Amino acid sequence: MKAIDFFTKRINILIILISSVLLAVVLNLPFKAKQFGDEASFHEQSKNLARYIKGVGSYDKVTITKAPGPIAFYTPVYLLAPANATDDQLWVYAITATFIISTISLLLVFRIGSNLFSKEVGLLAVLFFFIFPIHAYYSLGILAEIPAFFGLALALYGWSVVFLQPNSKKGWIVLFFGLWYLIMCRPNTMLLLGLGFLILIYAYFRKKEFFRVFGKKMILTFCLVGLSSLGVAKLAKVITGTKSGEDQEGLFYFVAFMGRFQFREEPTDFRFWDNDIRADSKDYQNWGKVGGELSNKMIATHRKSNDVYKEFLINDALEHPFLFTRQFFVKCFYGHVYFINSVKPADFHLGPLKGPVVYWLVIFVINFVNLLLIFGTLLFLFREKNLINYWPFWAVIVSLLIFHGLTYMEPRYMFPSRVALYIMSAEGLYRIKWIRKKVNFIARFVFPASKVVEE
Repeated sequence: MKAIDFFTKRINILIILISSVLLAVVLNLPFKAKQFGDEASFHEQSKNLARYIKGVGSYDKVTITKAPGPIAFYTPVYLLAPANATDDQLWVYAITATFIISTISLLLVFRIGSNLFSKEVGLLAVLFFFIFPIHAYYSLGILAEIPAFFGLALALYGWSVVFLQPNSKKGWIVLFFGLWYLIMCRPNTMLLLGLGFLILIYAYFRKKEFFRVFGKKMILTFCLVGLSSLGVAKLAKVITGTKSGEDQEGLFYFVAFMGRFQFREEPTDFRFWDNDIRADSKDYQNWGKVGGELSNKMIATHRKSNDVYKEFLINDALEHPFLFTRQFFVKCFYGHVYFINSVKPADFHLGPLKGPVVYWLVIFVINFVNLLLIFGTLLFLFREKNLINYWPFWAVIVSLLIFHGLTYMEPRYMFPSRVALYIMSAEGLYRIKWIRKKVNFIARFVFPASKVVEE
């Protein structure tokens, strides 16, 4: 292998330059991700922790009530800002950091595709992100999405290294850190570890060579990831103490309760679950009505909210198995389509173009490209004979679908898995002759013959 300086390698320069242009374009679109995320939770908790570390804030305000991963990411960024920085100034620091790690993630996407398949597949996967730059959209909000995206990119890169070099310490360390950080940003992906152990049980009986090469190291990695994740969750609970009534368990039951009414009687209503957008929705109204009844029950019986929600969730699933099953599949579909909820169709504009027709045309184009990418992924999954070699790619998607299909779904919850989805799609679509010819033509300009290197 020849080493090529990072800053002169053409593919790296192109990824950085095009990513910069895309961020500028998305920054000026009429629709954007929420600047400070849901209820500004990650922003506020990171800001309070940073202020405490600087000695200008009180420890009484330091809490970690949601995923600790984003707080571990944004807090060091806020430490670089002045102590008296405004929220808008901190937002600039935050999106600069999310832009950096999203760009690094794309650099890793190319290397993952190159390591496991070919540099042309790696290039195609990156091109998909440029054609459908949803990562640039999420980069503009103080959210968990981009840190989780980065975590999965690290994990898949680590696997691509150990797949080629099973004894690579660097590869196993990167895989461990990537999986751990992904779970820290999206605790629901803890299911990935469970699927990983099931895959190893299958390999022990049916894919003995795979188990011989990777089994023991994967078991050790999964155990370390699980223990370290639980350790951090315990630490977050200790830090929060009694300073907040919110916690991960309470949030889980509340969100799962909300999900029991998502697509319940309105399976084709894909509007965002928000009072401003779907106050007229029957499912949304029923959620509020039943929620009020359960709140009264908590008061009358002096039972904890978690216990009341848990009881309702179990009984409701048992009493309405058809609805439960239909909701699961509708949620899985909904997780892979995109709608613009921040702007009403009548108020939508894209430059000089405006109105409902333009809105629905944009939605059609976005989802046409999106479904094409899913088609490429299905091609890969059905044609690849050794899917176990790519277990973290499809297992992370399955784990997210299971969790959010059973609880509550938004497309952004599936976003981190786009790293895996686009790479599998690139390999699947690259097998189509017409697409392969087009990609090879573009590759001639990106990989001059004198500088081609296998990574």
